[in-house]
Amino acid sequence: MTTSNYFNLADSKFLSISGEDRGNFLQDLITNDIHKCDSTNSIYSCLLTPQGKFIADFFIIDHENSYLIETHKKFAEDLINKLKIYKLRAKVEINIVNDLLSLSIIENNDLLQSEADILLFKDPRNDKLGNKIFVAKNKFKEIEKKYNLIEDNFEKYRELLIKNLIPFSSEDLIQDKSLLLENNFDKINAIDWEKGCYVGQEITARMKYRALLKKSIRAVEIISGHVNRGNQINFNQNKVGEIISSFNKLAIAMLKIEEAKSIFLNKEILKTESATLKIVC
Repeated sequence: MTTSNYFNLADSKFLSISGEDRGNFLQDLITNDIHKCDSTNSIYSCLLTPQGKFIADFFIIDHENSYLIETHKKFAEDLINKLKIYKLRAKVEINIVNDLLSLSIIENNDLLQSEADILLFKDPRNDKLGNKIFVAKNKFKEIEKKYNLIEDNFEKYRELLIKNLIPFSSEDLIQDKSLLLENNFDKINAIDWEKGCYVGQEITARMKYRALLKKSIRAVEIISGHVNRGNQINFNQNKVGEIISSFNKLAIAMLKIEEAKSIFLNKEILKTESATLKIVC
């Protein structure tokens, strides 16, 4: 029987948005187009401040006359509170969902399919991330056995994200400070440039269309030494960026765009006070 390794996204929290105004309500708020979402296709999106700063990222799928939203537990309370503020007179209900687990399955498993206790869909951020599964907690062991699912080391998931320049938002982003375009969200299908207005849209669009983006994230390998968040990164004794997060021998760095292009093409070495680095993507 085919086996599939999975990553347990244990820090996920779920909420649902129901009611006749649910589509228009979310469409006016989030960075992606809610109309791309249905019962088999999820969207990845964000909620921003009016100044275009990050509040939360999440997956949305249409399920049983409501939108089911998965976010990280770090952002869940702020996300719910903001949605309630924006609710006003909209005919929507916002509820916490406590009976689901979220899994990531990278390899294909032809036996897996959506059923009563499973929501299966492609991870919309990047094809290399395979599928996501939402499964009822009280059915998880049964599903795990039925489809021969084997839990994998979560470190591999973190490394996969870094190598594909996909932020691990709970570690890499700062609420009310981080900007989406600096953090590659336009490359991981989190923003729809054709939809109408949403909260923070003006600032986000201005950065794109007026070429205001001066720095962005890169994946770097730690050749020697160690790094910490905020460490200054230098090239030829000039500051070119800083460390955002690190995991094992990989790190996410925020680097000046033009300098990083040249450094990467010429395979140059970067330095912090305690480490040497090279850009891998």
